Amino acid sequence: MNAATIARRIADGDLHYALGRFETIRHIYSYVQGLMRPAPADTARPAGPTLFPQLSADEVVAAVRRESVAYGLTLPGDTLAELVRFAEEAECQERTLPHRFRRADVVDGHLPDGTPLVHGLIPAARDCAAVRRIADDPLLVRAAERFLGYRPRTMKPCLFWSFPSPVSDDERRRRGQTIDWHFDVYDFNGFLANFYLTDVDADAGPHALVRGSHTGKRLRMLLGSARASDEAVLRQYGPDRITVIEGKAGTGFFEDAACYHRAIPPKRRDRLLLQIWYS
Repeated sequence: MNAATIARRIADGDLHYALGRFETIRHIYSYVQGLMRPAPADTARPAGPTLFPQLSADEVVAAVRRESVAYGLTLPGDTLAELVRFAEEAECQERTLPHRFRRADVVDGHLPDGTPLVHGLIPAARDCAAVRRIADDPLLVRAAERFLGYRPRTMKPCLFWSFPSPVSDDERRRRGQTIDWHFDVYDFNGFLANFYLTDVDADAGPHALVRGSHTGKRLRMLLGSARASDEAVLRQYGPDRITVIEGKAGTGFFEDAACYHRAIPPKRRDRLLLQIWYS
């Protein structure tokens, strides 16, 4: 993407993709939305229990604004079990396939007919009561409001499996697996809550991000593609700012969608992830 492409996107009305990559524009957008959709004061907010009483929304937001990421989310065991049961039974889809499947149909990264898979998105994630409870959790919503500066217009859950698969990197990209470093431009702002629902180590596709890369991007990164090569990321930020997040089932973390991040493909074990997008 270059300046001409940005201009064309603006002309086509795709403003968030063209302009949401610019930090100043995001700040202006948050200010305007804050006037139109102000977050309620805590005194006006209905009281309700949170699944995460150990966390402070202000501390979460401060960490994300500083480091692009904040830790400390842990799902209760019963909620985790409910999510996994739902994901085991739900229908999945992959965008290159005409038919749906279930996790039990996948053996060694293949369907029974030999078709290789890289992931399986569960389109009915909102049908799961546990997903809805997490997305509406007072702590998560309060943190999202304070990060965004306004009441979120969008609250989108995404629940999906990632599978070990022998396919090439190009095939992974064709199937929509985001294995390259990139920042998200689905909206002007994005605040993410991510949860590992299975144990995730180096062999199970951990999430990777570049701490602090949500801000201060060089102009060539903003005018180019939202994706970046390993070489470009290392040259710009150095290896010390790259973080690979591992954790037991139930581990969660917050993330600024404007930071560089990527999916590391699983090597030996399936990964189940729940992501809540607020914008």
